[in-house]
Amino acid sequence: MPAAEKGGPTGHIVILGAMGSGKTSLARRLAIGLERDVFDSDVTIESMTGRSGREIAEADGVTALHALERDALLDALARPEPAVIAAAASVVDDPGARSALEGTFCIWVRADPEILEERASRGDHRRSVASSEHLEKRDSLFGELADLVVDTGESEPDETAARVVAEIAGAG
Repeated sequence: MPAAEKGGPTGHIVILGAMGSGKTSLARRLAIGLERDVFDSDVTIESMTGRSGREIAEADGVTALHALERDALLDALARPEPAVIAAAASVVDDPGARSALEGTFCIWVRADPEILEERASRGDHRRSVASSEHLEKRDSLFGELADLVVDTGESEPDETAARVVAEIAGAG
């Protein structure tokens, strides 16, 4: 479906991708460039619970974390003002979340698995990509939802954001 029919620049823009792909970096830069609010599932969950995703997964289990990630996405999508939303990778595993995403403009940010692992290892709030991500299955689901695919592996975040803003401007 063309971007204009899905809301493109006028509706929510959801950033999808594996942990470490650059969702947060891109979402923050896009929000500034498009003059929108930004919602990041990691930030939302941590402010709600006082714990990182890693802490929730270790204490309550991955299923509990994924439920919080889904709820954070659905809450952000329910907001009336168009925003840029950095969604947790796990949301594509949930049929209800995937259904909710079908009415949004989705950007899939990708990078090679080695790059994802290196980036994910930088913070103590993340779990290992190798042990937690279902990269092949999720890549297929990200691809089904994506209106735009961006490789963040070798480019600088500002360069990537500028390319995406230009793409979105051309899509509207």
